[in-house]
Amino acid sequence: MKSLSETIYLKSPVFIQNLALSFYGLKLQHIRYGGEYKDYLNEALTHMKYGDRDLNEYINTALKLTIRDAARNVPYYREMFQQLKIKPEDIKTVEDLAKIPLLKKSAIKKDPLKFVNTNYNNRKLICIHTTGTTGTPLKIFCDNRARQTNYAYYDRFLINNHINYKGRRGTFGGRIVVPPQQDKPPFWRYSHFQKNMLFSSYHLTERNIPFYINKLRKFQPDYIDSYPSSLCTIAAHAQKQGLNLEGLTKGITTSAETLFSQQRKIIESAFGVPVVDQYGAAEMCMFIGQCREGKYHIHTDYGLLEVLREDGTKAEPGEEGEIVCTGFINHAMPLIRYSIGDRGILSDRQCKCGSRFPVMEKILGRIDDFIITPDGRKIGRLSPVLKGFPIKEAQYIQETTDELLVLIVKDTGFSHQTEKEIIKELRKRVGMTIALKMKYVDQVKRSSGGKLRSIISKLKQ
Repeated sequence: MKSLSETIYLKSPVFIQNLALSFYGLKLQHIRYGGEYKDYLNEALTHMKYGDRDLNEYINTALKLTIRDAARNVPYYREMFQQLKIKPEDIKTVEDLAKIPLLKKSAIKKDPLKFVNTNYNNRKLICIHTTGTTGTPLKIFCDNRARQTNYAYYDRFLINNHINYKGRRGTFGGRIVVPPQQDKPPFWRYSHFQKNMLFSSYHLTERNIPFYINKLRKFQPDYIDSYPSSLCTIAAHAQKQGLNLEGLTKGITTSAETLFSQQRKIIESAFGVPVVDQYGAAEMCMFIGQCREGKYHIHTDYGLLEVLREDGTKAEPGEEGEIVCTGFINHAMPLIRYSIGDRGILSDRQCKCGSRFPVMEKILGRIDDFIITPDGRKIGRLSPVLKGFPIKEAQYIQETTDELLVLIVKDTGFSHQTEKEIIKELRKRVGMTIALKMKYVDQVKRSSGGKLRSIISKLKQ
């Protein structure tokens, strides 16, 4: 929140914080599940029954509509199509997309409004700040319809995995819901209208975890939605202490971080329920979710996904490449052939679950280490710290438990006050006992695969 309202919230009594979250949650409910959400969900569920022919027809129709609308009404694409002498009618299938150049994050960051459809009043649009692995936040504009459609697809994912999407939810995410300096429970707050217990991911110490477990046992969420690292920390503690977590919840979903196989094994063993992982993007250009067989499916009715070699040609199944996506649901700011910054491997195998959606063999992006604080907490997913700040890139490097090096590439408007605000946001997550060393660089070094890792830990994890 980085605002006066957040300052007031964090200084308020717990019952006031619960009230504030509840009424804010009511607003979110209206945005996400109001309007024609039910129609979008029913349509998404209908797509699951399509055969190959009907699904391909739907995809090609959605693609042609997206291209036509963008070429006419989105300044960036209108100029590009004219310069390259491409006609919207030239793009009819996913194979034709190769005629369009790739879209890099830098172009959106430079002038996000150039990607907004002129049929929309940008003052009435919702502005979302991304938190990708590159540490480079983007401004993404959308309307209520896009948000409702997005949540319809997410709820379809839950339904397909037999999770009660209308039930009570326990959430472990990046939101600051508990004052950073708090050292006694409750380390959670409740959003009444969302039926959502929001647990702090930043207070998971060995001393505090038993309080979390007791609360989960009392709350009995229908499902838990979590960063993999947060839930794995709880599960590992339970195993170490010989605690049985079975029966605490009926389902677990993970997202926002790479779910490692060892993390899955620990979580599933402790909680006694399968973990289903979901991979998406705030840019609303792709949706990948696991099925009951554990395979990752690309939901091609949400958006198209390409995996490309370094030379821009299509990677073969089993071959690693860059993930490029074209979204269908956000008509206010369509992204076409967008290089999201992650890498993956496609599969050509059919899944036993019967889904017509293609299978993603591996998602290689978002592989981050953790920051380990002097009091033993594991902190992952620090990218929300940078939301809204004038920063091009950032990286966190830890060589000792006592110090965290923060590399920052400044953008226009960065000031001494910006640094103070960033440190303040970091302190909310990593606490006060670890030293923060800020270093300003012209560029953050990439890996051999061209990937920028948000967190690099040189400690034994």
